[in-house]
Parts: sequence; structure tokens; C-alpha cells
Amino acid sequence: MSQSVARNGATDLDKSTIDYAAIADPGHGNSVAGWTGVIVMLIGVTIGCVGFTIHTATITYVGVGVVVLGLIAGLILRAVGLGNKPKKQ
Repeated sequence: MSQSVARNGATDLDKSTIDYAAIADPGHGNSVAGWTGVIVMLIGVTIGCVGFTIHTATITYVGVGVVVLGLIAGLILRAVGLGNKPKKQ
């Protein structure tokens, strides 16, 4: 017979060493650069899926190209300063 033991968390976790201010806002890409890149890539994936479904290689490769353009656009917008700001330590 096994016994069940109730736990209230890890026993080796020292909660006084956690920096709650640093983890309060993780910054999940909520920026112009992030959203623009993702939306353009989603459009590219949609185009690629349509091309794949109707068996047209040209449309499929156009979709792949749009995905690459979305990645490049996101990186350029981040370099211009429209991405997430780095956290101060």
C-alpha cells in the first residue's frame, strides 16, 4: 500500500530569493515588430497551405517567400526600435 503525502510546493525552494519584480512582466512580444512579423507570417502560411492544397507549387513557394518576408520585416522593425525594450537590471 502506498501512502499519499500532501505537499505545499518544493521543499528546497527559498521564496525569499525570488526577484518578483523581474518576473512580473515577462514581455511576451507585445510590440509592433512582433505583431507585424507574426501577422505577415500567418498570411504566408495561409497562402502556402492554399497552394499546397490545390497542388500548385508556385503558390506554395510564394507563401514560403511571404513567411521569410515576415521574419525580415519583424527583424527590421525591431532594429528600428519598435520591438520590446530590453529590461534594465
